[in-house]
Amino acid sequence: MRGKKLSAAVLTAVISGAALAATSHTASAADLTVRLAWYMPPNTAVADQGQEIADKIKSMSHGSIDVQTFPSGSLLKESNIGQGVANNTANMVISGMHWWSNQAPALQWDTIPFLVDDASSLLKKLHGPLGQDVNHELNRFGTQVIGWSFYGYALSYINNKHPVKVPSDLKGLKLRSEGKLSAQFLKSQGATPVAMDSSEVYTAMQRGTLDGGVSGLSSIVSRKWYEVGKYVTAIHYAPLVYPVQVNRQWWMSLKPEQRDLIKKAVASTEGDAVAAIEKEFKHDIALMKKNGNQVYRPTNAQLKTWQEATQAQARKNYLKDAGAKGKKILHDIDASSK
Repeated sequence: MRGKKLSAAVLTAVISGAALAATSHTASAADLTVRLAWYMPPNTAVADQGQEIADKIKSMSHGSIDVQTFPSGSLLKESNIGQGVANNTANMVISGMHWWSNQAPALQWDTIPFLVDDASSLLKKLHGPLGQDVNHELNRFGTQVIGWSFYGYALSYINNKHPVKVPSDLKGLKLRSEGKLSAQFLKSQGATPVAMDSSEVYTAMQRGTLDGGVSGLSSIVSRKWYEVGKYVTAIHYAPLVYPVQVNRQWWMSLKPEQRDLIKKAVASTEGDAVAAIEKEFKHDIALMKKNGNQVYRPTNAQLKTWQEATQAQARKNYLKDAGAKGKKILHDIDASSK
């Protein structure tokens, strides 16, 4: 064919073959595909960090590691995400560790009010003995901690009956609780706690089967509970820890360099996560006020009342369930605070 022009048919075939080869190369470029899931809705700190982790892994690996993201409970919901990472439905998840508390009571420590009220200092503790203890507990379920995320600040309150300024104002309210310690506190104040998935609260409040709920402002806003509840009590109560967890068997099957790169990618997002929940707390208050909600921030004197009513009893109930493991975790937190 030297010296002759390619026919249209031959030229088309050559171009098509080149395109196919390019497509095949692109499809095989990733040596590893990671399934990453979380259940928090869009525009939350966890969701933003999840996407940032995926982007960082792809860019740092130059495309050799691809990440399929499953946000907003599209693969695993809040109620089954622990089981989902344990059986490798998802290789990696971002989820609250306190949801393991029925099987591992020591992991509900971050729901103790005012135990640590600053996410930045808590992150430092998690990179020490505290984080090692958490990881050791999660290893029992076939998962491995490779980094840290934060849901935001819990526990705030929303209801459609009346303002809640001090703990005694909770009396008579039927509220969705957030974990066992939260339920015990509500009972102690004369409220009725209800265990319910956060995705079901809006409808329950709308129908009047719930007066309101206990959660972080992140859920109150992102799940639009503020549309069906008028009164909000915003408290910088406790930053809930959402470990970035992987299926341990899958994790150990990876090449060492793949594990190192994924851990570095996750670590590079942790600082952004801390900044995000601080910004989100203020943003959520402003949004609800603009919506017409009555948002109450307790005074310093009232916060002391909340702390006196909650922390000592919560620590006592926690240690009763968690035993020596819980005692070790509280020691790690208290010792690193001195």
